[in-house]
Amino acid sequence: MKKTYTLLLLLVAATYSFAGSNFTPSKYQCAGIEQRIDNINSKMRAGYSAREGEQLKNQLRNLKKQRYECKKKGFSVN
Repeated sequence: MKKTYTLLLLLVAATYSFAGSNFTPSKYQCAGIEQRIDNINSKMRAGYSAREGEQLKNQLRNLKKQRYECKKKGFSVN
């Protein structure tokens, strides 16, 4: 059980550190972020396991950070 939590924690930390560092807002990168956020929200409403829920929350968190960066630079996120 401890191994599972440790592995999950490492996965979350790795996802968080890699996802934010490589994103550079551009017209291409920002296109469709809102749709991807909506898709993840739909998956979360449909139900998920604990592991999948953590992955979905991380993806959602990263996309929201990307959306913020895109809006800050003036790119459309639709």
